[in-house]
Amino acid sequence: MSRGRAGMAPLPFGLIAFRHAPVPLSGVCYGRLDVAAELSPDGAATAIARALGDLGLRPGVVWSSPLSRCALPAAELAARLGAPHAVDERLVEIAYGAWEGRAWSDIERDDPVAYAAWLDGWERAGPPGGESALEVEARVRSFWCALSPACGASPHLLVAHAGVLRALRVVACGASWIEAMSAPALHLTAERFPLPASAVSLA
Repeated sequence: MSRGRAGMAPLPFGLIAFRHAPVPLSGVCYGRLDVAAELSPDGAATAIARALGDLGLRPGVVWSSPLSRCALPAAELAARLGAPHAVDERLVEIAYGAWEGRAWSDIERDDPVAYAAWLDGWERAGPPGGESALEVEARVRSFWCALSPACGASPHLLVAHAGVLRALRVVACGASWIEAMSAPALHLTAERFPLPASAVSLA
């Protein structure tokens, strides 16, 4: 997904992101819980490496959040590629506060007022003790704006959470949050983003 700004050519792709492997929690709000993925770190790294090979890409750095479903496959992949693994707190999944670890059906039943308020205003209002979409966007923007060329023409690689992927669609590609949420965030599937203009100008 890359649209560029109106009247300007899209910036070159320099960040390749993959959502982590699925987790064994159906219908549960897990957010920042450190939930293990269904696929082993080695298996997830193999799937990402295969996709990178198909794209003809070799990253210069591998980024992830500190949560194990992203950090463990990222570390494995970095070791295979001989690239640094960089962990950044700004890349953690959206915080759902008091709702984390609870079934969505239980949240809707037991906390109907807060749940309805969140559904009506999720871009600007988070769950109790959690984050809004705009708060996620702010920290992902901070990460993205700080990116520089990784190693020559080598792209940055990110093993990401769905919330971070969607924030990158807003930050790097100019999508609205409604647009960013409407497209699926597929597991272990490449999504390409441009670097900020400041990074491209240094390449």
